[in-house]
Amino acid sequence: MKTQLVIASVIAVLLAASTGVGFWMWSDTKAELTSTQTELANTEAELADTEAELTSVEAELAEIEEVYPLRNFDDRSELVSWREDTGIVGEGLSYVDACLKLQEIGLSDGYILSIDIDVGDYGDIYVSLTVIAGENFYIVYPDELEVYLIGPVY
Repeated sequence: MKTQLVIASVIAVLLAASTGVGFWMWSDTKAELTSTQTELANTEAELADTEAELTSVEAELAEIEEVYPLRNFDDRSELVSWREDTGIVGEGLSYVDACLKLQEIGLSDGYILSIDIDVGDYGDIYVSLTVIAGENFYIVYPDELEVYLIGPVY
């Protein structure tokens, strides 16, 4: 009888302990779920704000592109004509600043000119502008009126 009483007592203690632990675990899980749901709601609100901001910025960009549409040159003759009209650019400026100035002029005229910086085999740095005209790439230098063919656009 004593043995049965000890076994029954141990079982009762184990049941009480497991019920208590289960309750605390459930309580912790419920608190974690509530926290996660709050975090999700905040993230969804942030996403909605970001999407609204994106829509606004896209609309502003569309207005800008309507007024100032950027494009490549149609062909080499258009590039050469534009280059002759701009003249030598950047007298008194560093070569990089002269390229930036020529790029700025191109952008204000609606053209895309990309600055290209190359490092030679001996560490020499070469700065130029790369332009697409028609189906070809060209190099443009701010201190020369000539444009140089690189090759076809693939």
